[in-house]
Parts: sequence; structure tokens; C-alpha cells
Amino acid sequence: MCLLSACKRKHVPVDAVPELGYPSCGAGDGGAAITVGSGHLRSGPYSQEKNVVERFELERTPCGYTFRSRQEWPLDISDVEVHYDANLAPLWVWKRMTIAGTTRPDGNADTRRYDLRTGEVFIKRRVASGEVFREKLLPGGRMTVPEGARVGAVVGPGRGVITAWLKRARLPVGGKTRELVLDFRDMFETLEMAALERNPDRVEPPPGRILRVYTFFGRETVFADDNDVVVGDLAGMRASDSLPTPEPEPLPTFGGADPVRTP
Repeated sequence: MCLLSACKRKHVPVDAVPELGYPSCGAGDGGAAITVGSGHLRSGPYSQEKNVVERFELERTPCGYTFRSRQEWPLDISDVEVHYDANLAPLWVWKRMTIAGTTRPDGNADTRRYDLRTGEVFIKRRVASGEVFREKLLPGGRMTVPEGARVGAVVGPGRGVITAWLKRARLPVGGKTRELVLDFRDMFETLEMAALERNPDRVEPPPGRILRVYTFFGRETVFADDNDVVVGDLAGMRASDSLPTPEPEPLPTFGGADPVRTP
């Protein structure tokens, strides 16, 4: 019997993946990007994982939305960029994972691109050795995927990326929706039907702030403000300005994120 995580993996090697270029607005789509959500989260006193810091921003552009984030913790650094259409359906995803303690100038980077624009999910991955892998990701899990279903949400490192899913769903209290979800947090990605549910609101201790409560995958819970921007989670991540402890020292950027030219 295979492990549950292994049973979900359906990575099919391919000789080539679509090379559609970096997503950008057309010449006639002028106008500046507008920030519709941002956050600065870090692990609170009850977090199992210590010294985690996340910054994220979601912008509305003339041709859709763009999400960018950086999550730092001592064992791993993740830089992420996601492009969405005007309905907040994901079209293109980029992730770079680096190692804080390495002496290599590139951070031992593992860089991946997920192109969803054809309706399927294609992965291009460059590992630290420079070797490039190309794969097609097929749905896994036990839930039947409707014929013709396209990815409607993505889940990546950190919690900020869930903001786009919340804004897309616009659920009332008690509401529930299912989407085909690309989860690219782990070394082996998954693609499966998953649920997002809005639970009763939560009243924080004084000054009595009301937070929206959402559960996804039936087991992970995040808190959001009244604009559906994620502000924390049940595992202990909190808004940085709500914590009395000092923020950890920043980790190396290894040249900064370069989603246009990598992998």
C-alpha cells in the first residue's frame, strides 16, 4: 500500500511544456496596479513553527490580479508570484525555494513554474544542480474531478495566497464551495478537488475585533478581515503588529526573485 501523499502524486514527465511567456497585460490595457490586500504575518507565541515571517500583497491590474509573497523561516525561504484573471482564477504560478544557511550565491535554488493557461497544469522545474525537469500534473485524490474542470484556486507557502481564494468565493457564513486546487507547498505538488467553507465569525479578545473564519481542505483554518484578507491562522500565525516580540532578522534574498527569466 502506498502512503497517502504518494497516492496523490500524478507527475507525468513530458518532453516539452507550453512556453507562453511571462503573463503581462496587452498594449491597450493601460493603468496602474491597485493593491487590494496585503499582510505581514509571523508566528505567535502558540505557533509550533517558530521564527516564521511572511509578507504578501495582492494587486488588481488592468488585466486581472497579481499576488506576490515571501515566507522566511530558518529551514526554508519561499518566494512566490501568482497571476490571476479578472475573476481571480489562477493562470500562472512561480515559486523559488532557497536555503538560508547555504554559502552558494543562488541559495541552492529550486525554481518552479506552473502554467495553467491551456486548462492543464504543466510544471517546469530547475533544481540546484541546474538540471531542468518538465512534467504534466494530473488530478489525484479520491474525489471525482468534473470533466473540463480548470484550476480555480492555488495553495502555496504561507497563508496570504488564500486571500485570492476567499475573494473569489465570496462566501456567506455557512457557505461552502469546491474548486480544483493546485497545492504547491510541498516538494511534490497535488491537484485535487477541495472544499472551502466559511464558519461562524470569531470575536477576538479586546478590543473585540470580528474576524471571518474559513476552513479549507477540511482541516486548515485561516482568519480574515472584512475584506477577506488573511490576517492569521489557527496554527498561530498572527499579524506582526499585534505581537509584542521583536521580528527575527531578515534572511538572505540570494539576488531577489526573478520570475520573468527563471526557471
